[in-house]
Amino acid sequence: MSTITKALLTQLKAHYRKPGSTQDGEILVTEVTAPASNRSCDLLRVGMWPSRGLAIDVHELKVSRADWLRELDDPGKADAWWRFCSRFWVVAMPGVVNRSELPAGWGLMLPPNRANGRRFRVVVPAESREPEVSLPLLVEILRRADNTRLNEIDDLVMKHREQVQKARVDERSRLELDTLSPDVRERLALLDKLEQAVGMRLERFAWGTRGPVEEATPEELAAALGDFPRGHVALQRRETDLARLETRLRRGLEQALDELGLATAKRGDAA
Repeated sequence: MSTITKALLTQLKAHYRKPGSTQDGEILVTEVTAPASNRSCDLLRVGMWPSRGLAIDVHELKVSRADWLRELDDPGKADAWWRFCSRFWVVAMPGVVNRSELPAGWGLMLPPNRANGRRFRVVVPAESREPEVSLPLLVEILRRADNTRLNEIDDLVMKHREQVQKARVDERSRLELDTLSPDVRERLALLDKLEQAVGMRLERFAWGTRGPVEEATPEELAAALGDFPRGHVALQRRETDLARLETRLRRGLEQALDELGLATAKRGDAA
């Protein structure tokens, strides 16, 4: 399923069931196979509110013109579902389906006009009829609904575990920080400032060694951390000293050349 199709499916589910709502007036299951066939629909909705009509709605999602034309050339999926559903809907992106192309009885739904809208637009109402409810159909719906619910529960359990683990780590860090001495806290604060000055986290710094920092001992890291500021200042001082020495050497060389030229000239006069 493409990204666009997944987004359209998410929107369609929100059309029937408001996100965050606790009302269970709809059963929404995906990829349900029609009885005695291998044809599955994109979304099957079972309405359970008598005031809104007890119904089985089958939906086919179309996000491209080519996909829609293939559906028209192969009506097998619609035929497989026709007698088992109350309504058969095509849910398409704008411009994909022309109203005149819809087979008799098919309905057409389009996404909301507004970006923050929830309810889909019924462009062509679907023909309503009494569905044929068979035992294989009920078993398939229950199977898919149960799998969907189990997946949702697994997701919730995983999110809960991640939240609990994060809370434990945060609490452990807080407790460890509370038990640190003022001297250690001050050193950690200085470490943060040093990382800001260096422009990277210290575990990513090369330290002038060939091995990764993870293999360095705490003593080596401490020595490197202690030497870094002093080494940085020392390098600046050495650069200044070298510049001064270069100037002195250049002046001495120029003076020596001048004296050598003067001595040569005197020897020539004496001769």
